[in-house]
Amino acid sequence: MSTDYGPWLPRVDRVSCTGCRSCIVRCPTGALGQVNDKAALIHPELCTYCAACEDVCPVSAIELPYLIVKCPPREDSQYE
Repeated sequence: MSTDYGPWLPRVDRVSCTGCRSCIVRCPTGALGQVNDKAALIHPELCTYCAACEDVCPVSAIELPYLIVKCPPREDSQYE
């Protein structure tokens, strides 16, 4: 199983992180945990990209990079 989940997962700035655990408590899937008293994405396969961790962090130490994906136009007549 590959452990490369891509660049779109939450990024924790371990310098800014105070270890308050707010993000860990708020994460609905248990994707976040604590390593050496700092938040860490320990189960990336569980992350649903809900952004709860980013929203609750009091020091903005968590960032979710957003990707813009350009989709081709639909060919359904319903959307014309």
